[in-house]
Amino acid sequence: MENAYIERFNRTFRENILDAYLFEEPLQVQLLAEEWIKDYNYNRPHESLGGKTPTEYGALPAAYCH
Repeated sequence: MENAYIERFNRTFRENILDAYLFEEPLQVQLLAEEWIKDYNYNRPHESLGGKTPTEYGALPAAYCH
């Protein structure tokens, strides 16, 4: 199952970053990738969190987090 998560992340990263832009130097890739990873990890809704972002989920009272 772990491989499925990795493959999904790789596909999403490739589609959203590597295939979406033309880069002139590696620093451009690095900066855009860092920004995208922050958004991917913290701002997008996660199925495992009931469709909430980690910030929204963290703000819920502990009784609602199960």
